[in-house]
Amino acid sequence: MTYDVIVIGGGSAGCVLAARLSADPALSVLLLEAGPDFATLEDLPPEVADASYAPFTHDWGYRSVADEFGNEVPVPRGRLIGGSSAVNVCVAMRARPSDHQAWAEAAGPAWGYEQMLPLYQEMEHYPYGEPKYHGLGGPYRMTMPVAEDLGPHAAAVRQASADLGHPLVDDFNAPGAPGFAYTPLSAADGVRLSTAVGYLNPVRHRPNLEVRGETLVDRVLFDGTRATGVRLATGEEIPARHVVLSAGAYNSPAIALRSGIGDGADLAALGIDVVADLPGVGRNLTDHPAYWNIHVAKPPQDLAKSMFGSVLSVAVGEGEPDYDVQILPSAAVPTAGLPAAFVSPTENHPTGWDMVFFVSCVQPRSRGSVRLASRDPEDAPVIDLGLYTDADDAELVAGGVRLARRLARTEPLADLLVAERVPGPDVSDEDLAEAIRRAPAHYNHGSSTMRMGGPDDPAAVVDADGAVHGVQGLTVADASVFPAMPRVATNVPAIVVAERIAGVLRERLTTDN
Repeated sequence: MTYDVIVIGGGSAGCVLAARLSADPALSVLLLEAGPDFATLEDLPPEVADASYAPFTHDWGYRSVADEFGNEVPVPRGRLIGGSSAVNVCVAMRARPSDHQAWAEAAGPAWGYEQMLPLYQEMEHYPYGEPKYHGLGGPYRMTMPVAEDLGPHAAAVRQASADLGHPLVDDFNAPGAPGFAYTPLSAADGVRLSTAVGYLNPVRHRPNLEVRGETLVDRVLFDGTRATGVRLATGEEIPARHVVLSAGAYNSPAIALRSGIGDGADLAALGIDVVADLPGVGRNLTDHPAYWNIHVAKPPQDLAKSMFGSVLSVAVGEGEPDYDVQILPSAAVPTAGLPAAFVSPTENHPTGWDMVFFVSCVQPRSRGSVRLASRDPEDAPVIDLGLYTDADDAELVAGGVRLARRLARTEPLADLLVAERVPGPDVSDEDLAEAIRRAPAHYNHGSSTMRMGGPDDPAAVVDADGAVHGVQGLTVADASVFPAMPRVATNVPAIVVAERIAGVLRERLTTDN
């Protein structure tokens, strides 16, 4: 059978594409996912369904190459239906109007905020904000946390933020000045609502849609410069009229490179025939560098239901027009349960509880890369995150940690904390940037490795509709095509990118039929 469309990757974007494309009964759609396919909510393992837990049980197991200090940083990515939306911490943030302005400047006016707002409204079910900014009845259901869910420590950050002069924002996903806000969550009743749950599962009954889990793709097949299908790691070949790469910021470029799309010299060195010489494939990797500022906390009387659920967005850099740093305060949680508990010894911990300020530079200047280790699809790609290769990023994160320290010294929060544990009082404000560079972490927001841009942009890989330059029948739709890094968690931006590209592609394929 020749499918009309094969979508590679059943993650945040891939589930959207499969649902939206198969809405046309004339289009046959095959969705391929390397990890397991949990077809119903009841099939999900408990740790995946539980919105309060970010599991690493269904993970690709990637690590970055060592930095100058020898640090190899984990790069967790979901390997299951739903992708990373099935294992994330459920923060649901739209790209800012300023982010869409940058996208429009790089990739065309269709990506501007006013043009994209109807897609945000169509995708979401959000009964909390103003109708002119939000939608009801969409497949992406969001809820709002309340202070009681986050515990007294996180709630105290809100008051401390206001006391330090930061605006209290009612609706994070509406335009307006940055400040402290509760963050919408892609969760309800304690259940994580991935794109598999919201988009894919309700339409699995469609006769023109097929989903295959545990199916690793080797490469895209070509006849000249026209994509004709895919080859699996098993050697099986599946023909298609059109192929969509939605495997994420690491695996989409890896598949493209194995398919002969990338820097011609690099491909030739691996013995791969060049289909399209596009040096931008795998370049420009961007992530939000981050730091775990950890404080010993007094045990809470009321346990929180969510570790995260609020954010303080601030401008730290000189001349920043919007904001460039985010601080996510956590609830007080048992020390042994902290993802970052390993960064400092926990023996003789005075309370057994910690609170974290997760500080991130959300407009980083540093860039990394994704390359092939070999032609073997079983081999992990070579990921160089490039964190802090631009020293300004460490300074911005340090500015955020200094603010977090001020918050920790401000009542009512100060009365709920005992002492700073990481980096600790021995590290002065002046020495923070160096301490941050030596303890690299990131927000798990890899993006821009196959970014959008015009034919005159030598680093661009796809056009404004996600079509790969220089070939026919191949589209990319996931976080890898972001033309610029948004200031927010990347799940919602990846979904809205998939929404727009799915609409364009469906119309094009229907017209061609």
